[in-house]
Amino acid sequence: MTRISHLMTPAPVAIGAGTSVEEASRLMASLGLRHLPVVDDDGRLVGMVSDRDLRGPLVGDGGARPVPAPGDPVGGLMARDVVTALPGEELGVVARRIIDRRIGAVPVVDEGGGLQGIVSYVDVLRRLADDADADARAVERMDG
Repeated sequence: MTRISHLMTPAPVAIGAGTSVEEASRLMASLGLRHLPVVDDDGRLVGMVSDRDLRGPLVGDGGARPVPAPGDPVGGLMARDVVTALPGEELGVVARRIIDRRIGAVPVVDEGGGLQGIVSYVDVLRRLADDADADARAVERMDG
């Protein structure tokens, strides 16, 4: 039984809603991130911005997303209805949430909404791969 707190990146890089698109983009690029939690002055999660949000509309999306200007604050682009997890939730439950909602990352928050960590689909896949490798080694030892 794996708790999401064992998998999350603790104390993730986060930004405020007033951070500019340009600044958020540079931060993501320099750190190799695809998602940034957006927090208020007290560290409570208020939204999430992805690299896709910062790029603007995709061909064929009907103009549903605005074209961001470099100086625009991310608060106007961020997702406000963010799928979250609590630190004590089990990996399988959170993984199912990621799959069902087709999202790339889930912020981990405490009961008061304070940002504690973040888990991406890559973290989940890495754990799955590690578990599969461990199972294969165990089978090899039993057969050997």
